[in-house]
Amino acid sequence: MIAGLILTNTEKEESNLAFISDDTETYSIKNTEKLVEKLKEEKPDVLAVNVSSQQSREEFTNVEEDLKEEGYNFTPSSSEPKKIKRLQAIKAVLERDMANSPDFIRFDPYITSEELALDSDKALSSIGVNPNNIGSSKEFDAVLGAVTARFYQQNQYKDLGVIVPQSLDE
Repeated sequence: MIAGLILTNTEKEESNLAFISDDTETYSIKNTEKLVEKLKEEKPDVLAVNVSSQQSREEFTNVEEDLKEEGYNFTPSSSEPKKIKRLQAIKAVLERDMANSPDFIRFDPYITSEELALDSDKALSSIGVNPNNIGSSKEFDAVLGAVTARFYQQNQYKDLGVIVPQSLDE
């Protein structure tokens, strides 16, 4: 089981969670506690999140500088302190409460979409992901996170501070 999470700054906005195993399940959840409960229930091996769990005082971390030099557009961690704190809280609870907490990786939905040419339900279907339960663009982005987690599990990626999936033809 793999998962993708589009985490928001606060509980006022819905975060989007996607799980891929034999089927695709997506959820829109505001409450952090409910996000944690769903993750504990599903027990993903890898959780791809749209933010780093590391905070930096610099505008860009060293790995983000590398990512920028490679020509990728992304939001630097330094501009997302609330989101980072929320992720750190989720990660701490999962590590405390689960025997095997997931591996946390950072992804960017735009980078994954661009690298793998995944911009539609048809494109997801072409790589074996059932898009039928995707209800919004944010849920689609969360599914891209789960797809990134799959590439991470299969060791088909570059780690530039953000996991960049590598297609089979590279």
